[in-house]
Amino acid sequence: MLGKRHPRLDPFVPTGWDMVGKIIDFAEPDENSVLVDLGSGDGRMVIEAAKRYGCASIGVELNPQLVELADKRARMLGLSNVSFLNADVRTVSLEGVTHVVAYLTSNALREIEHILLTAPADAVIVTHNYPIRGWQPVVVLDAWSSSDGKWHRLYKYTPRLSAPMLKKSKALGASPRTSNTPLRLVKSWRP
Repeated sequence: MLGKRHPRLDPFVPTGWDMVGKIIDFAEPDENSVLVDLGSGDGRMVIEAAKRYGCASIGVELNPQLVELADKRARMLGLSNVSFLNADVRTVSLEGVTHVVAYLTSNALREIEHILLTAPADAVIVTHNYPIRGWQPVVVLDAWSSSDGKWHRLYKYTPRLSAPMLKKSKALGASPRTSNTPLRLVKSWRP
């Protein structure tokens, strides 16, 4: 149960099935990538990335029932390159991650900006419908969804090119490590 200690950043709003593939393709992972979905919900993005590209995929989700559902789906599909972490996205580190996807509002993205800056300088960050305020996307894509009959906007960023200079220098400098939990694929997996 979610309580005062871990208030939600945003409600769970599932990404339409046709948009899942478009988002993953736009992120452009490959079999050597480590993809993380911040606020992974029922795991559809993580599972699709693992199936489509064979990459290691990690979902971070606060709601334990959604984590359980996602993990069950991945097990039923026999995916050993998928892992789900029941954690608050505000407490993780993206060190070593190559691709990040997030369907979070601009306010939530601003709240986790310090987490996004823990990703490597050349990591790919894709947001769905909401930009990261103050960052310059390297590519913007408008995509039609037959799931809801609407246009969706996807933003692609890399911290090195997109983050404001002041924030970049703080994140990439020699500051002491925070208590953020590094993400790890729980299951051992090799392509």
